[in-house]
Amino acid sequence: MRDPLNEATIPAREASGAVLVGVGTYRSLPRLPGALTGIADLAAALTGPDGLFAPESVQTIADPESVTELLDEVAAAAERHPDTLLFYFVGHGLRDLDGQLCLALPWSLDKKSEAERTALPVERIMALLKGAPAKRRIAVLDCRYSGRAMRAPSAFNTHLLTATGQNEKVRSPSEQQTTPFTGTLLDLLRNGVPGVGPWLTLGDLYRWIGGAADDPTPHQRAVDDSATIALVPNRAARQDFGRRAELAMRIGSKDPARAARLFADLVVDAAARAEAKEALAYRMSAASWLGAAGDPRGALARWEAIRHDPQADVVEVEANIAYWQERLGV
Repeated sequence: MRDPLNEATIPAREASGAVLVGVGTYRSLPRLPGALTGIADLAAALTGPDGLFAPESVQTIADPESVTELLDEVAAAAERHPDTLLFYFVGHGLRDLDGQLCLALPWSLDKKSEAERTALPVERIMALLKGAPAKRRIAVLDCRYSGRAMRAPSAFNTHLLTATGQNEKVRSPSEQQTTPFTGTLLDLLRNGVPGVGPWLTLGDLYRWIGGAADDPTPHQRAVDDSATIALVPNRAARQDFGRRAELAMRIGSKDPARAARLFADLVVDAAARAEAKEALAYRMSAASWLGAAGDPRGALARWEAIRHDPQADVVEVEANIAYWQERLGV
């Protein structure tokens, strides 16, 4: 179903479902208790009072006992849900001898020569999703090397959102309640993103799921208009500019260029709706992030424009102008 307000695609509740897999109790790999917490919290976010998935349609699998158990659950879900099917994995990722991604299960061994035998090649999941009757198929992978799922031959018709690129590893400190990627995604699902419309889509999640500077960069591969698929209602107030700025700042520590774009959008929205001093603060942030993203000339031009704002602190503005002039050798 399409929502004409923001072109979101809303899963049909009675015909959509999800399989959420978390592996935390490893025998030969570092334990990840946050993986088990993460899938439980994710199920709650998807099936809450205003959730788009029915509770009975979301299956959580914690520390699967066998490859067969996991594949049977995915196959059964594929048969039951002809509209939208979501597969989510959080745990460790391994590479086999051919460099293909394997999803690590409790007994998996972290050796390329043993990965295919002791772990689950992601191609087997992608093949099940490919053969599913669902109109829309989604796979979200929170594990190291997860970007390698895009190499899987059967993944071409599935929307992919991965926590890392092909060669990146994920920070997975054992003391965290959830893994960094899943934790950030849960924050967005629970609290929303101001200004993006009434539904939170896969494209919105990808755009706003930045993290700390030492976190890997998420990747997305959409199929046709799959980025418009909604997972939850957007639970943020539309004009909560402060939350948008907070999210953009978090993203900027890893991706300054993306933060610059997000602040530029925020400046436009805040100009008409925010108080003058708040709108000015976003203009200043947008200018600084533009410079941090590698455009000192653009940053200087924006700070020079801010110089004429009666709300601006003259000392702060002139200090920033001098800084960017020095960077340009002016």
